[in-house]
This record gives sequence, structure tokens and C-alpha cells, in this order.
Amino acid sequence: MKKEKSAASVVTHHILHTTILFPFFGLLAGYFVLKFLGDSLDATTLRILKDLVSIGFVFLGVKYSLSYIDKKYSVTNPEKSSKISIIVFGVLAACVWVLSILNGFNIIGIVYNTVFFGIVFAIFFVMTKKYFSSLQAPQTTEA
Repeated sequence: MKKEKSAASVVTHHILHTTILFPFFGLLAGYFVLKFLGDSLDATTLRILKDLVSIGFVFLGVKYSLSYIDKKYSVTNPEKSSKISIIVFGVLAACVWVLSILNGFNIIGIVYNTVFFGIVFAIFFVMTKKYFSSLQAPQTTEA
């Protein structure tokens, strides 16, 4: 039986899984990519490969989080949950984007990080919006 959860509880769960738990595993996988392929590939290819692994783990994190919410929770206010999740994730992504730009300030780094975080945010936004919108759809019963 699903537990009824408030928007704050659903958002907390969703954000923790998509910003802490799965990115940790993505960093771990990125470390192994660097460890095992570091000698055979150039630095640019390694960074792109590591970031593609990270993007894959963001996708898996959002997918897992939403399927867990769907399986375990009854969301009381899906519209509010969607808005708050997207805003919080956007703010967190923007903070990390700024920190990554300040780390090495050059035009290529700015463009690269903007594209990377744009892709990450787009994945989160589209999947989260689609899931919570499906919960808002009126359910009709057939006689």
C-alpha cells in the first residue's frame, strides 16, 4: 500500500536521490574510467567520456527516484512537487555550474560547462515534469 506523502517529503526524496546518491555512483564510475583508460586516451576525450558517464547516472537517478516515488508514495500535490523539485534542482545545478566555471575561467570551459549542465537540467526537467503531469491527469472510469 502506498503512503500518502506531502510535496516537501516527495521533493526531499527526489532531490536526494538525483543530486547526492546517484551522482556519487557516477563519480565513482568516472573514477574507474579515468583509472583504467587514463593512459590510453587524451585528456579531452577522458573528460568527455567521464561527463557522459555522469549524464548517464543523472538519467538513471531521476528514473530510479521517480519509479520509487510511483511505487511507494501517493503524492498529495503533484503540481507543487513538480515545481519545487525543478526549482531546487535548478538552483543546485546553477550553484555547481558557477563553481565549475570559477575553477578554470576560460571561454571553452564556460561553453562546455553550460552545455553539460544544460543537458543535466533538461534530463531532470523533462522526466520530472512528465511524471508529475501524469499524476495530475484526470482519471476516467469506464462503465
